[in-house]
Amino acid sequence: MQRYVYPVDLTEVEDELKLIVEKLKISKAEAIREAIRYYAEELRGLEVVELRDISKEQAKKEILQFIEGKERVWADEIADALRLDLSLVNEILMELWGEGYVEPED
Repeated sequence: MQRYVYPVDLTEVEDELKLIVEKLKISKAEAIREAIRYYAEELRGLEVVELRDISKEQAKKEILQFIEGKERVWADEIADALRLDLSLVNEILMELWGEGYVEPED
């Protein structure tokens, strides 16, 4: 088994590290390893979504297609599914509301 040793300046988090060590009754090294495992697990399920750069007119068409036949859909769901900026989706939904295509949540 190969060991890796990383020189790390922990001055900024010294108090927090002491608290973790005291509360969990583990070594500093184990506390650091646990923190790495924790964040690795948190990040494992995350996905970076690259927003598409499309015209407002095209986005409006795609949003209309996406919401067609759906009883209820949320702005963030539309933004995620179509990879569009949430503010653009909200702007278009307001327009669609004004045009009578969508209704706001009660």
